[in-house]
This record gives sequence, structure tokens and C-alpha cells, in this order.
Amino acid sequence: MIRIVFVMALSLLTLPLAQAAEPKLQDKYAEIFSTVDHLAVDFSQTTYKKLRDRSTIRSGNAYFSKPGMFRWNFTEGKAGLEEYYFNGEKLTQYREKDKLVNHYNTNASLARELQEVVNLVLDPRALLSRYKVKEIKTQSGHTQAILIPLQRESTDVDSIFVKVSDVKKFVEEVQIFYIDGNYTQFAFKNPVNKTNDSKIFTFSRQGNFTIRHHG
Repeated sequence: MIRIVFVMALSLLTLPLAQAAEPKLQDKYAEIFSTVDHLAVDFSQTTYKKLRDRSTIRSGNAYFSKPGMFRWNFTEGKAGLEEYYFNGEKLTQYREKDKLVNHYNTNASLARELQEVVNLVLDPRALLSRYKVKEIKTQSGHTQAILIPLQRESTDVDSIFVKVSDVKKFVEEVQIFYIDGNYTQFAFKNPVNKTNDSKIFTFSRQGNFTIRHHG
């Protein structure tokens, strides 16, 4: 009985310490980032599929602007030129090799993943409404953080890894790990902070394309 009371008392003493440590992690995470309204950047993407035990690597350049607009140009890879446009209302995918244009709504899983990465790069602190900081450390001029969802039952994301340059306050790497064992990694370089023309976020190519609409 005495042992049980001791364990309960110890738990009550350590609980406030654990609760106090979590806000400190959140504060430290918020401090390491700078927020930007517009960005142009070069990137490489690695996508791993556990079922096939295979990774696909692609690269290109991208443009991000608040609120939530993006354009990804995948210029290198077996699939050929592939572009993604999002103007805040519609996600459009263009595949030059197949002369194919796909339109998706904002709830499509692909749109959510690309949007999550854009949020991480432009305003990482915004994610604190849906994620909490599990771990954060600084090493060799970089700060690394691991985020986990606040509500796991409402997402297929297991965790997010973020690496930031302490000098540039710039997100250099993002890895999104999913509960099914798949993951996507983005590495960024050559950031340019400039105002992007909003027209670049809407698909405007002319040609004889096959056009498909997806829910």
C-alpha cells in the first residue's frame, strides 16, 4: 500500500514537469524559423513505397506564395516534365509526356501533401495548431525537429521531420512519414525571396490535351 501511494505521489510530481517541458519545445520550434510570403527554390524529392520497397527520385524548381499557393515543376526524372499548380482553389497536374491535364479538388491526398510542405517552408509555426513538437536538437549549424499529429485518428501522417539552417533560418529538408510505412522527402536549396506573379499558380498552357476531372 505504501509503495502504491509513493508511485502515485511521484507521478503527480513529475506530471507538471512533463507538461512544462512541452511548451518549451513548442517555443523553441517557433523561434528557429522565419516566415516569408513568397519563395522560389530548387528541390529534390524522394518518394518511398514500402509495398514495393522502391524509391523514386525527382527534382526541379518550385514557387510558393501565401496564402497557400504553389507551383511545382518536376523537370528531371523518368516521368519527364510534370507540373503542379495550385491557386488556392484548384490543383492541376500537367504531364507533358502524356499530354495529360488532371484537375483535383483541394481535398485530394496529393494536394494535402504538397500543401503541407508549402506550409512547412513558408510558415512552419502554423503547423503547431495540428502538430506538437516531440523532439528538437541543434547540430552542426542546423536545427532538427520531429513533429507528431495532435489527433492521430484524423490523419495518415505518423510524423514529420524538419531540418532548418540556423544561419539562413531556411527549411532545407522535410520528411513526411506515413503510418503505412511510406514516406516522402523534400530537400531544398538556392532560396530566393521575391514576389511571385499570382498568374503562375494557374494552369494556362495551350494545346491538344486530354483533360480529366477528379473529385
